[in-house]
Amino acid sequence: MREVSLETVRADAIECGLVDDVVTVLASGKEADVYLGLWKGAPLALKAYRLHRTPHRKKSAIGYSLDKVGAVAAREFTILEKAYRAGVPVPTPARRADNMFTMRFLGDDQIAPLLKDADLERPDEVAKQAVALVRKLIDAFIVHSDLSEYNIVMWGERLFAIDFPQAVDFSSRVTRHLRIEEAKPLLLRDLRNLESFFAKHDVVIDAESEYHRLLQKLDQL
Repeated sequence: MREVSLETVRADAIECGLVDDVVTVLASGKEADVYLGLWKGAPLALKAYRLHRTPHRKKSAIGYSLDKVGAVAAREFTILEKAYRAGVPVPTPARRADNMFTMRFLGDDQIAPLLKDADLERPDEVAKQAVALVRKLIDAFIVHSDLSEYNIVMWGERLFAIDFPQAVDFSSRVTRHLRIEEAKPLLLRDLRNLESFFAKHDVVIDAESEYHRLLQKLDQL
């Protein structure tokens, strides 16, 4: 696996013109890391998918080349753009190059907390926002597919969805029916994740009922 360091990411991101500097790691995931970048003094979040050594056999599925992780990054960035343009609260997308892209940094002096770490003074109101977030994504022809307290950010009393690599995009009329069928069980899982989280705050979300309401919306698309 290619050695990944802050210096490596900084050099690549600056060379690609995404940022002027990379300050620190903000979060680490299974396939990508998020960094604090600077562009003309303003903070940006820089997401970089990690590269793995490409196998010698061209048809082998082992490992990830720059082309493959670049395609993954491009797909997530495109979905982020679609969500943003449709009015879904997500970090504003900025620019993409190869396996990296930049977006709005959510926070002030510190990064905004994930929902799981946020201090919820009115959990009932936050729960309504969370369900509304799912509905707005549906209106944008997107099901997140991995939505939970781990990839919702709370900033300025608003919820923002992040991390879309597993999202299902059914904006194309050609494949919409097939993609919606793929998205249905994932939508239910998203809702059940929210139901489980808010139950810990004594707030009830009826995932099954909300799911069936959203199914009616999906079937009308």
